[in-house]
Amino acid sequence: MKKSLGNSAVVAALVVIVSACGNSAPTGKAQVTAPPPPQDAALARLYDQTCRACHASSRTGAPMAGDTAAWAPRMAQGMDVLVEHTINGYNGMPPLGACMDCSEDDYVALIRYMAGQ
Repeated sequence: MKKSLGNSAVVAALVVIVSACGNSAPTGKAQVTAPPPPQDAALARLYDQTCRACHASSRTGAPMAGDTAAWAPRMAQGMDVLVEHTINGYNGMPPLGACMDCSEDDYVALIRYMAGQ
């Protein structure tokens, strides 16, 4: 009896594992490859300290750095709007992008980097 419960547990575990693999089926979204770090060391530091936490994970809902398709409609709004959203916060974007040391020029450079421009 104990032996058949052990086998049942193994079978159940395999079913769970195989089912979980099905959840990673393609969603129709293109795979986004993270862009190389910014060449400007100061910009790379700001990106790593502030932007990366949200813009390098598809689970946050933020547009991924390097996903030009996701950034295109945002960039179409104009840089002034995007900087305003960054400074004041917008949807899940915290005010100042959680970067208290960033200037408006830094925000512009970070947005351009993440948008692939």
